[in-house]
Amino acid sequence: MRKLLPIILLPVIIVTSAGAQELRIQYPSDGDSVRYSKIYLAGWVSDTTAKVTVNGETRRVYGSGSFAGLLPLNPGWNNFTINAVTTDSMLTDTLHLYRQPPPVVLPEQPVVFANDNLLPATDITYYAPDMLIVQFRGSPGGKAYFSIDDLIDDPLPMEELAPDAAGGLAGVYRGTYMIREKDACEHEPVEFTLVGKNGDDEDWETDRFITVRITGQPVIAETRSGNNIIFKAPWSEIMMELPDSIRIPVISEFGGWARLAISTDLTGLISRRDIEILPAGAVCTQHTVNGFSSAMTGDWLTFSFHLAERVPFDLHQDTNNGITLDLYRTYMDDEWTTLAADDNPGQPDSMLFESFTWEQITDNDLRFKFHFRTPQLWGFHGWYEGSTFKLAVRRPPVLDPAAPFKNLIIALDAGHGGQHRGAVGATGYMEKDANLAYALDLAKMLEEAGAQVVLTRDTDTTMWLKARADTARKYNAQILVWMHNNGIGSTSDPESIMGTSTYYTHLQGMPFALYVYPELLRLGLKPFGRVHRSYYITRQTDMIIFLVEGAFMTNPEDEMFLMDKNDLNLLAKAVFNGMERYLKILATKQ
Repeated sequence: MRKLLPIILLPVIIVTSAGAQELRIQYPSDGDSVRYSKIYLAGWVSDTTAKVTVNGETRRVYGSGSFAGLLPLNPGWNNFTINAVTTDSMLTDTLHLYRQPPPVVLPEQPVVFANDNLLPATDITYYAPDMLIVQFRGSPGGKAYFSIDDLIDDPLPMEELAPDAAGGLAGVYRGTYMIREKDACEHEPVEFTLVGKNGDDEDWETDRFITVRITGQPVIAETRSGNNIIFKAPWSEIMMELPDSIRIPVISEFGGWARLAISTDLTGLISRRDIEILPAGAVCTQHTVNGFSSAMTGDWLTFSFHLAERVPFDLHQDTNNGITLDLYRTYMDDEWTTLAADDNPGQPDSMLFESFTWEQITDNDLRFKFHFRTPQLWGFHGWYEGSTFKLAVRRPPVLDPAAPFKNLIIALDAGHGGQHRGAVGATGYMEKDANLAYALDLAKMLEEAGAQVVLTRDTDTTMWLKARADTARKYNAQILVWMHNNGIGSTSDPESIMGTSTYYTHLQGMPFALYVYPELLRLGLKPFGRVHRSYYITRQTDMIIFLVEGAFMTNPEDEMFLMDKNDLNLLAKAVFNGMERYLKILATKQ
């Protein structure tokens, strides 16, 4: 069940050389421009006995030939000379890095404004009542006010934020205004007034404009793509994902985003390209449901909720054997719920489904809680067929304590690949290659243990995240192991940040992450942690998913571990052992 895909070649890395000796700076790139006060350095020299200095300061050369560290950056241009001295040669390379100057500290007198830290950050249009937030940076210690023609008659006061709440900057002022039902203005700037400590005042008008169009009739949008992601703030944590053809009132539009009224007390942001604004007069009302019906189809127990129209929903696992479903803009009307007749009716105590409750948590929002007779959920998901919402829960497989992998369908996803290199070590070793190597080793171990293995890629090919999940889904995988290795941010210390870690999002993936982690530590890798984190892949719910970050590509010692084929095999074996240990425990509970 392995899918073969074409190989994509990568560009050649250019190095500085003298004879047979080579010196390479992997990171950063010459001429980079950054905002921060330090940046990590990663380089490699072919002669591991070479003495490497950066601006005269000696750097440790590791057994792989790599060297690493942090470079301090002053505002403006910074020049670094990297020398690698061997017994018979000296290699030299240079780095020129530009640090953008930090924001200018403004004087208390005279009163001045800075053209940064401005809110709103772009033009904004309101279609419904909402909180308008305005902000600017100016001389600290003053008194500030704001007004908007046709919207605010008398200037309103603003508060000067404490530096800790404003990124360390003094003189950041913020104000708020609650837009009302009958407010209206068209393309108006925000006018700020700042009164300094000496009583002098200055006015400033923004080049970002406010429009308020509240007509009394809601502006309605409809989701139009197959995967509509809702955020609380732009590119923040994902709140929920919605299918297409769901109608939701729009509160405001700004900078390529739309704020939606998902429910009376719940709002979220969606990319403007993922919705279509419907013609004036479009309706988005509250709907009713009369309970649900349920039935077993293959390995899936499906609950069907019949609605007149698609409504927003949120679905998540709340306990090891519990699922919560929120249906927004919905209320229960004359409940009639029919439970599945074919969920092992001959042995009620061994049925998958145990019980459910429902609650009208607000006038507009309905909540269902489902409980199942299993210590481990094996996948669940929700979708629409027409206006019928369906929730499906997978029946647990029967596990053999002596051979717990037997007949399980396990997908392995070697992260990155092709044009996506992933993290890159100081030697130039790429994460995509390490990921694939230990994924192939794990695949062989699992197949020998009786599992059916799906490899989302078994060559160096480019794949997008959705294609990875869809490949596992195509083969009805019960478990997806997302296999990666780690990397640091630009300002982190590559020599001190190292170690192994596992990650999960939903509770059904947590035990696998917890049981694999100690097996990884037995390899001698440093502990980086067991982490709850939300990624696109780990957010998928229709199979058990957990993420393994074997070690840090950016740490010289970890990189040497990952460059050793035997160590990569041990890494795969550790993942295998952790999974096997937990599956055997589950088998004894059946």
